[in-house]
Amino acid sequence: MNPLLTTLHPYPFERLKELFASVTPNSAYRHISLGIGEPRHATPQLVLDALAGATGELAAYPPTAGSVALRQACSRWV
Repeated sequence: MNPLLTTLHPYPFERLKELFASVTPNSAYRHISLGIGEPRHATPQLVLDALAGATGELAAYPPTAGSVALRQACSRWV
């Protein structure tokens, strides 16, 4: 392992977990998670289909200005 890894700052969520370890929440209030935001719902099929249909494009970076289709969609939206 690179010895410089020990000089990195702790991962923010790990640090937050440490800070909250000694805190006892007020039971009169419902917990509101401000954590990392793990998905709670299944991925919609249309998203899975779009990802599966675009796997051929994963071997290259997209254009810096965005694809022609993206720029056209943005301009139509504006």
